[in-house]
Amino acid sequence: MTPSVPTIQIAGLQKTYGKIQAVKGITISVERGEIFGFLGPNGAGKTTTIRCMLDVIRPTAGTIRVLGLDAQHDTHALHQRIGYLPGDVRLPGSMTGKQVISYFSRLQGLEPVMLDELVERFDVEMKRPLKGYSKGMRQKIGIVLAFMCDPEVLILDEPTSGLDPLLQRTFNEFLLQEQQRGKTIFMSSHIMSDVEKVCQRVAVIRQGEIVTIEEVEKLRQKAGQRVTVEFGDPVSADELACIPGVSNVTSTNHMYHFNVGGSMDALIKALSRHEVLRLQAEEAPLEEVFLQFYEVPQVQTSASVTR
Repeated sequence: MTPSVPTIQIAGLQKTYGKIQAVKGITISVERGEIFGFLGPNGAGKTTTIRCMLDVIRPTAGTIRVLGLDAQHDTHALHQRIGYLPGDVRLPGSMTGKQVISYFSRLQGLEPVMLDELVERFDVEMKRPLKGYSKGMRQKIGIVLAFMCDPEVLILDEPTSGLDPLLQRTFNEFLLQEQQRGKTIFMSSHIMSDVEKVCQRVAVIRQGEIVTIEEVEKLRQKAGQRVTVEFGDPVSADELACIPGVSNVTSTNHMYHFNVGGSMDALIKALSRHEVLRLQAEEAPLEEVFLQFYEVPQVQTSASVTR
Protein backbone atom coordinates (compact mmCIF):
# COMPACT_ATOMS: atom_id res chain seq x y z
CA MET A 1 0.00 0.00 0.00
CA THR A 2 1.37 3.42 -0.97
CA PRO A 3 1.84 5.65 2.09
CA SER A 4 -0.35 8.76 2.15
CA VAL A 5 1.26 12.11 1.47
CA PRO A 6 1.20 14.45 4.53
CA THR A 7 -1.20 17.37 4.21
CA ILE A 8 1.45 19.83 5.43
CA GLN A 9 5.16 19.34 4.68
CA ILE A 10 7.70 21.88 5.90
CA ALA A 11 11.30 20.97 5.08
CA GLY A 12 14.42 22.92 6.10
CA LEU A 13 12.49 26.19 6.49
CA GLN A 14 14.71 29.19 7.21
CA LYS A 15 13.85 32.86 7.49
CA THR A 16 16.42 35.56 8.11
CA TYR A 17 16.18 39.33 8.39
CA GLY A 18 19.68 40.58 7.70
CA LYS A 19 21.84 38.95 10.36
CA ILE A 20 18.85 37.90 12.42
CA GLN A 21 17.70 34.28 12.12
CA ALA A 22 13.99 34.06 12.90
CA VAL A 23 13.49 30.44 11.81
CA LYS A 24 16.44 28.03 11.62
CA GLY A 25 15.85 25.14 9.27
CA ILE A 26 12.73 23.57 10.80
CA THR A 27 11.08 20.43 9.40
CA ILE A 28 7.48 19.44 10.25
CA SER A 29 5.05 16.95 8.72
CA VAL A 30 1.30 16.98 9.47
CA GLU A 31 -0.98 14.13 8.42
CA ARG A 32 -4.46 14.48 6.96
CA GLY A 33 -7.14 14.74 9.64
CA GLU A 34 -4.63 15.59 12.38
CA ILE A 35 -4.86 18.45 14.86
CA PHE A 36 -1.23 19.48 15.23
CA GLY A 37 0.01 21.85 17.92
CA PHE A 38 2.83 24.34 17.29
CA LEU A 39 3.97 25.36 20.73
CA GLY A 40 6.51 27.88 21.90
CA PRO A 41 7.01 31.02 23.97
CA ASN A 42 6.25 34.41 22.49
CA GLY A 43 8.97 35.35 20.03
CA ALA A 44 9.95 31.75 19.25
CA GLY A 45 9.21 31.96 15.52
CA LYS A 46 5.66 30.57 15.37
CA THR A 47 4.04 33.46 13.52
CA THR A 48 6.99 33.79 11.13
CA THR A 49 6.58 30.13 10.20
CA ILE A 50 2.84 30.52 9.67
CA ARG A 51 3.31 33.61 7.48
CA CYS A 52 5.72 31.61 5.32
CA MET A 53 3.14 28.82 5.07
CA LEU A 54 0.61 31.34 3.75
CA ASP A 55 3.15 33.07 1.46
CA VAL A 56 2.60 36.36 3.28
CA ILE A 57 6.40 36.45 3.57
CA ARG A 58 8.92 34.45 1.58
CA PRO A 59 11.31 32.02 3.30
CA THR A 60 15.06 32.43 2.93
CA ALA A 61 15.44 28.69 2.31
CA GLY A 62 13.46 25.47 2.50
CA THR A 63 10.17 24.24 1.05
CA ILE A 64 6.53 24.25 2.18
CA ARG A 65 3.86 22.10 0.59
CA VAL A 66 0.20 22.07 1.63
CA LEU A 67 -2.30 19.65 0.10
CA GLY A 68 0.46 18.62 -2.31
CA LEU A 69 0.83 22.19 -3.63
CA ASP A 70 3.81 24.51 -3.33
CA ALA A 71 3.04 27.32 -0.89
CA GLN A 72 4.95 29.88 -2.99
CA HIS A 73 3.95 28.90 -6.52
CA ASP A 74 0.35 27.74 -5.95
CA THR A 75 -0.69 30.51 -3.57
CA HIS A 76 -4.06 31.40 -5.11
CA ALA A 77 -5.21 27.78 -5.36
CA LEU A 78 -4.14 27.10 -1.78
CA HIS A 79 -5.79 30.18 -0.32
CA GLN A 80 -9.14 28.91 -1.57
CA ARG A 81 -8.62 25.66 0.35
CA ILE A 82 -7.13 27.08 3.57
CA GLY A 83 -8.83 28.85 6.47
CA TYR A 84 -6.58 31.23 8.44
CA LEU A 85 -7.00 32.85 11.84
CA PRO A 86 -4.26 35.42 12.59
CA GLY A 87 -2.87 35.90 16.06
CA ASP A 88 -4.07 39.50 16.16
CA VAL A 89 -7.45 39.89 14.46
CA ARG A 90 -7.54 43.37 12.93
CA LEU A 91 -10.69 44.36 11.07
CA PRO A 92 -12.16 47.65 9.74
CA GLY A 93 -13.77 49.35 12.73
CA SER A 94 -16.42 51.17 10.68
CA MET A 95 -17.90 47.94 9.29
CA THR A 96 -20.37 45.70 11.09
CA GLY A 97 -19.75 42.01 11.64
CA LYS A 98 -22.19 41.18 8.85
CA GLN A 99 -20.47 43.55 6.41
CA VAL A 100 -17.01 42.16 7.16
CA ILE A 101 -18.18 38.57 6.69
CA SER A 102 -19.88 39.46 3.39
CA TYR A 103 -16.76 41.30 2.20
CA PHE A 104 -14.36 38.44 2.93
CA SER A 105 -16.73 35.90 1.43
CA ARG A 106 -16.79 37.85 -1.86
CA LEU A 107 -13.01 38.32 -1.70
CA GLN A 108 -12.47 34.57 -1.41
CA GLY A 109 -15.02 33.81 -4.12
CA LEU A 110 -16.63 31.02 -2.10
CA GLU A 111 -19.99 30.48 -0.43
CA PRO A 112 -19.95 30.81 3.41
CA VAL A 113 -21.73 27.47 3.79
CA MET A 114 -20.99 27.20 7.52
CA LEU A 115 -21.88 30.78 8.40
CA ASP A 116 -25.21 30.22 10.16
CA GLU A 117 -23.88 27.33 12.24
CA LEU A 118 -20.83 29.33 13.35
CA VAL A 119 -22.79 32.47 14.23
CA GLU A 120 -25.17 30.45 16.37
CA ARG A 121 -22.52 28.28 18.02
CA PHE A 122 -20.26 31.17 19.01
CA ASP A 123 -23.04 33.74 19.57
CA VAL A 124 -21.47 36.24 17.17
CA GLU A 125 -22.64 39.85 17.18
CA MET A 126 -23.39 40.83 13.56
CA LYS A 127 -25.01 44.27 13.62
CA ARG A 128 -22.69 46.52 15.64
CA PRO A 129 -19.65 48.34 14.14
CA LEU A 130 -16.45 46.42 14.93
CA LYS A 131 -14.85 49.43 16.61
CA GLY A 132 -17.10 48.70 19.60
CA TYR A 133 -16.11 45.02 19.83
CA SER A 134 -14.05 43.59 22.67
CA LYS A 135 -11.03 41.40 21.88
CA GLY A 136 -13.11 38.29 22.50
CA MET A 137 -15.83 39.49 20.12
CA ARG A 138 -13.25 40.22 17.42
CA GLN A 139 -11.76 36.77 17.95
CA LYS A 140 -15.17 35.19 17.35
CA ILE A 141 -15.47 37.07 14.06
CA GLY A 142 -12.01 35.79 13.16
CA ILE A 143 -13.09 32.22 13.86
CA VAL A 144 -16.14 32.66 11.62
CA LEU A 145 -13.98 34.04 8.79
CA ALA A 146 -11.53 31.13 9.07
CA PHE A 147 -14.13 28.35 9.02
CA MET A 148 -17.16 29.75 7.17
CA CYS A 149 -16.21 28.53 3.66
CA ASP A 150 -15.55 24.99 4.92
CA PRO A 151 -11.81 24.83 4.07
CA GLU A 152 -9.84 21.58 3.97
CA VAL A 153 -6.95 22.92 6.08
CA LEU A 154 -7.07 25.36 8.99
CA ILE A 155 -4.02 27.37 10.10
CA LEU A 156 -4.77 28.98 13.44
CA ASP A 157 -2.38 31.37 15.21
CA GLU A 158 -3.18 31.58 18.94
CA PRO A 159 -6.88 30.78 18.25
CA THR A 160 -8.16 30.93 21.86
CA SER A 161 -6.67 34.36 22.59
CA GLY A 162 -9.34 36.56 24.15
CA LEU A 163 -11.92 33.79 24.56
CA ASP A 164 -13.42 33.18 27.99
CA PRO A 165 -13.20 29.61 29.45
CA LEU A 166 -16.70 28.68 28.29
CA LEU A 167 -15.99 29.78 24.72
CA GLN A 168 -12.62 27.99 24.80
CA ARG A 169 -14.45 24.77 25.62
CA THR A 170 -16.97 25.43 22.82
CA PHE A 171 -14.10 26.08 20.43
CA ASN A 172 -12.28 22.88 21.42
CA GLU A 173 -15.44 20.83 20.91
CA PHE A 174 -15.86 22.43 17.49
CA LEU A 175 -12.26 21.59 16.50
CA LEU A 176 -12.74 17.94 17.40
CA GLN A 177 -15.96 17.89 15.39
CA GLU A 178 -14.14 19.36 12.38
CA GLN A 179 -11.40 16.77 12.75
CA GLN A 180 -14.03 14.04 12.54
CA ARG A 181 -15.09 15.59 9.23
CA GLY A 182 -11.55 15.10 7.91
CA LYS A 183 -10.12 18.58 8.45
CA THR A 184 -6.39 19.08 9.04
CA ILE A 185 -5.72 21.72 11.69
CA PHE A 186 -2.39 23.40 12.45
CA MET A 187 -2.63 25.58 15.56
CA SER A 188 -0.02 27.61 17.39
CA SER A 189 0.01 28.59 21.05
CA HIS A 190 2.39 29.50 23.86
CA ILE A 191 0.17 27.77 26.46
CA MET A 192 0.24 23.98 26.78
CA SER A 193 -3.30 23.70 28.13
CA ASP A 194 -4.58 25.31 24.90
CA VAL A 195 -3.34 22.42 22.77
CA GLU A 196 -3.29 19.35 25.00
CA LYS A 197 -7.09 19.02 24.98
CA VAL A 198 -7.34 18.67 21.19
CA CYS A 199 -3.94 17.97 19.61
CA GLN A 200 -2.56 14.53 18.87
CA ARG A 201 1.01 15.77 18.40
CA VAL A 202 2.91 18.94 19.18
CA ALA A 203 6.10 20.52 17.90
CA VAL A 204 7.93 22.74 20.38
CA ILE A 205 9.85 25.64 18.86
CA ARG A 206 12.38 27.74 20.78
CA GLN A 207 14.47 30.55 19.32
CA GLY A 208 13.54 29.48 15.79
CA GLU A 209 14.48 25.81 16.23
CA ILE A 210 12.36 22.71 16.78
CA VAL A 211 13.44 21.14 20.08
CA THR A 212 10.99 18.22 20.02
CA ILE A 213 8.02 16.77 18.16
CA GLU A 214 6.03 14.46 20.42
CA GLU A 215 2.68 12.76 20.76
CA VAL A 216 0.70 14.39 23.56
CA GLU A 217 0.13 11.01 25.21
CA LYS A 218 3.88 10.35 25.36
CA LEU A 219 4.41 13.74 26.94
CA ARG A 220 1.85 12.84 29.58
CA GLN A 221 3.90 9.74 30.34
CA LYS A 222 7.03 11.90 30.63
CA ALA A 223 5.23 14.29 32.97
CA GLY A 224 4.27 11.32 35.14
CA GLN A 225 2.23 11.66 38.30
CA ARG A 226 2.37 13.68 41.48
CA VAL A 227 2.09 11.47 44.52
CA THR A 228 1.37 12.28 48.16
CA VAL A 229 1.91 9.60 50.80
CA GLU A 230 1.33 9.74 54.55
CA PHE A 231 3.19 7.07 56.50
CA GLY A 232 2.43 5.57 59.88
CA ASP A 233 6.08 4.59 60.44
CA PRO A 234 9.39 6.43 59.91
CA VAL A 235 10.51 6.70 56.30
CA SER A 236 13.46 8.72 54.99
CA ALA A 237 13.40 10.95 51.92
CA ASP A 238 16.56 9.22 50.69
CA GLU A 239 14.78 5.86 50.67
CA LEU A 240 11.99 7.25 48.51
CA ALA A 241 14.41 9.04 46.19
CA CYS A 242 16.15 5.72 45.45
CA ILE A 243 12.96 4.17 44.04
CA PRO A 244 13.11 3.98 40.21
CA GLY A 245 11.08 6.79 38.64
CA VAL A 246 10.76 8.89 41.83
CA SER A 247 12.04 12.48 41.83
CA ASN A 248 11.63 15.83 43.60
CA VAL A 249 10.93 14.36 47.06
CA THR A 250 9.78 16.83 49.73
CA SER A 251 8.39 16.11 53.19
CA THR A 252 6.37 17.52 56.06
CA ASN A 253 6.48 15.30 59.15
CA HIS A 254 5.34 11.87 57.88
CA MET A 255 3.80 13.32 54.70
CA TYR A 256 5.84 13.05 51.49
CA HIS A 257 5.29 14.64 48.08
CA PHE A 258 7.14 13.55 44.92
CA ASN A 259 6.87 12.94 41.18
CA VAL A 260 6.77 9.49 39.58
CA GLY A 261 7.67 8.97 35.92
CA GLY A 262 6.72 5.83 34.02
CA SER A 263 5.41 2.73 35.76
CA MET A 264 4.17 2.89 39.37
CA ASP A 265 5.13 -0.76 39.99
CA ALA A 266 8.46 -0.12 41.75
CA LEU A 267 6.86 2.51 43.98
CA ILE A 268 3.97 0.27 45.02
CA LYS A 269 6.33 -2.58 45.89
CA ALA A 270 8.52 -0.25 47.97
CA LEU A 271 5.52 1.26 49.78
CA SER A 272 4.27 -2.22 50.73
CA ARG A 273 7.14 -2.45 53.23
CA HIS A 274 5.65 0.42 55.25
CA GLU A 275 2.42 1.43 56.96
CA VAL A 276 0.66 3.70 54.46
CA LEU A 277 -2.08 5.84 56.00
CA ARG A 278 -2.96 7.84 52.89
CA LEU A 279 -1.97 7.68 49.23
CA GLN A 280 -2.98 10.16 46.55
CA ALA A 281 -1.79 10.24 42.92
CA GLU A 282 -2.73 12.67 40.17
CA GLU A 283 -1.46 13.41 36.68
CA ALA A 284 1.28 16.04 36.68
CA PRO A 285 0.58 19.11 34.53
CA LEU A 286 2.21 19.03 31.10
CA GLU A 287 3.20 22.66 31.57
CA GLU A 288 6.13 21.45 33.68
CA VAL A 289 7.46 19.35 30.81
CA PHE A 290 7.18 22.21 28.36
CA LEU A 291 8.87 24.67 30.67
CA GLN A 292 11.93 22.44 30.38
CA PHE A 293 11.80 22.78 26.59
CA TYR A 294 11.32 26.54 26.86
CA GLU A 295 14.45 27.04 28.96
CA VAL A 296 17.16 28.81 27.00
CA PRO A 297 20.63 27.20 27.12
CA GLN A 298 23.14 29.13 29.20
CA VAL A 299 25.70 29.24 26.41
CA GLN A 300 24.57 30.63 23.07
CA THR A 301 26.86 30.66 20.04
CA SER A 302 24.93 33.25 18.09
CA ALA A 303 22.37 35.94 18.81
CA SER A 304 18.85 35.24 17.69
CA VAL A 305 15.86 37.48 17.71
CA THR A 306 12.65 35.97 16.45
CA ARG A 307 9.22 37.24 15.74
